[in-house]
Amino acid sequence: MPTNEELQKRVDVLQRQLRKAGDHLKRLASENGNLNEQIERLSSRDVEPQALAQEPDTNHKTKNLSKDKDKATATVDAKNNSNIEELKAECARSRERIRELESQTAEMEAKAVKANDAQQSDLHEWETEAKELATKLGVSAKETGPALIRAIGTHINSTAGPGTGAKDIEPLEEEIAKLRMEATQELDTRQSLEKSVAELESKLCAFADGETEVGRVLDNLARMDKIPDTVPASLRPGLERAMQDLKANRNANGKSYKEEVEGLQQQLAETNTELQDVSKAHNDLVKDYDLLLERIGTMRDALKAKMNAESDELKRLRTEAASANQSQTRLVQDIKERDESINKLRKELEEARRKLWESQEKTSQAQYEHDDAIQEYERQIAELKSRTSTAEKQLESDSAQHTQLEERIELLQGDLNRALNAESQWVEERGMHLVTIQNLQSALESLQVSKDTDVDIAVEKLREELRQSAAGQRAATARAEKAEDRLRKIELSGATAEQCQQKITDQMSEIERLRHEVAVLKDHLNESMHRLREESSEFNLDKRVITNLVVGFLALPYGDSKRYEILQLMSSILQFSEEQQEKVGLIRKAGRRAPLKSASPGTPTSETTPTPGETKDSFSDQWISFLLRESSNTRTKHAPP
Repeated sequence: MPTNEELQKRVDVLQRQLRKAGDHLKRLASENGNLNEQIERLSSRDVEPQALAQEPDTNHKTKNLSKDKDKATATVDAKNNSNIEELKAECARSRERIRELESQTAEMEAKAVKANDAQQSDLHEWETEAKELATKLGVSAKETGPALIRAIGTHINSTAGPGTGAKDIEPLEEEIAKLRMEATQELDTRQSLEKSVAELESKLCAFADGETEVGRVLDNLARMDKIPDTVPASLRPGLERAMQDLKANRNANGKSYKEEVEGLQQQLAETNTELQDVSKAHNDLVKDYDLLLERIGTMRDALKAKMNAESDELKRLRTEAASANQSQTRLVQDIKERDESINKLRKELEEARRKLWESQEKTSQAQYEHDDAIQEYERQIAELKSRTSTAEKQLESDSAQHTQLEERIELLQGDLNRALNAESQWVEERGMHLVTIQNLQSALESLQVSKDTDVDIAVEKLREELRQSAAGQRAATARAEKAEDRLRKIELSGATAEQCQQKITDQMSEIERLRHEVAVLKDHLNESMHRLREESSEFNLDKRVITNLVVGFLALPYGDSKRYEILQLMSSILQFSEEQQEKVGLIRKAGRRAPLKSASPGTPTSETTPTPGETKDSFSDQWISFLLRESSNTRTKHAPP
């Protein structure tokens, strides 16, 4: 499809050709005017014979007049013939130009039809888009074309506020303005063509009028059958010869001249018909142009409606943006609350860690104290071993006094009777002490139960704190999930929502990390509580009870049967093994018995006397035997004679 510039160039060429044809027709009209003047001069000479008769040299003037008439006639015929040829050529050229104009007009009509179809399709598309935009923005579709676009832009600027332009509408408005400019140029071109055709028609009419006038003059000359009476006799022969020559030429050329004039008139009629067809095509193009303008107006109305719809959509989007901002504000508040809850959980976690650390410190301190006590016991055992070695050396040194001790045994036999008497009392006291020991055991068990209860309470408290922290964590997770749901709803609200999403993602990662830490701490706490329970059942003892038992054991005199009961109680509390019970003297090897079951202070027996085969007895047995011997010697020394 040629562009507007090419069409404009073609129109300019046609206009130049029409101007040339017009100039040529003007030149022909001027020549016809000159011919008409000459013919009028010749006609005016018909009334001059009287003046010529009065002149003296009449013959000479008549000859000159004849010659002038012949020359004038020849000149007129030559000019008429040349004019006729030129008119024929000009008519042919005009006919050719008219054909070219018709072909160009047909091309322009075809191009206009194509352009109209393209514009109609574009207008249909624009109309559809304008309807959609007006429907969205809620703009009334009363205006059309650029006015609708400007109304849409004004509506967007008024509704969108500062900083929002109708940049999307400017290309459409420019396209419509360009289309209107092209239509205006096409209308101007058609008007110029119509003007040129009208000028050509007027020139052809003027040429036809000139031809008619020439024919009329020639007919007047041809109808002059006789010379007027006013012509002198001397001029009549010349005039008659001129008239005969004129009639001869008229008769010879009149037929062809009439045929040519009729052909030119027919060509003029065809040219007028073609001009009418061109005018009709021009009128059709004008109607198409008006129809195009009407469609553009319709498209403008549709665009206005579409812009109204776009305005409504923009309002709705603003409302959604406001709600999204409110949701974002609530989300930020929820994030702050969640941060506070996380900080609270962190504080509770730190508190639990601190309590766990304190419990571990207490356990470590108790372990250290237990180790210290073991070291103290080991030191005492070492000291007792050293004392045992010293006692063994002393026993070896005292073997010489053995005989004396045997003598004293007899004395002690008497004391045995008294001891037997005192045994019954001791049995009673033993029953009372057993009752006391049972009371102590019940008190110890109640203390152990209370301590277990305290431990269980502490464990339940820690578990409750863990449950609270887990509940807080679940609540934080639920709030985070709600925040994620809200965030999914406002993903299209802008960069602020994306930042909130990033923050929420970071907070979720932080929550996952805290969950992991809580799970790890929970495992550590469970392990610590399990270890505390095991230690409470195996290693935790009441220091006061053990202290009272040790002090009571050491405070009793050697050889007292209560010491054995205290050792049994300590063995049951401390859960001595058989080897440990054997070492402390609670049990003996096969064939032996505990030394304190049948022995009493001041009652020597055969089992208490050490023999060489009993050197491997326990330290307690040896120590008790030594004390018994010492007490017997002391009593023998202090016995009355």
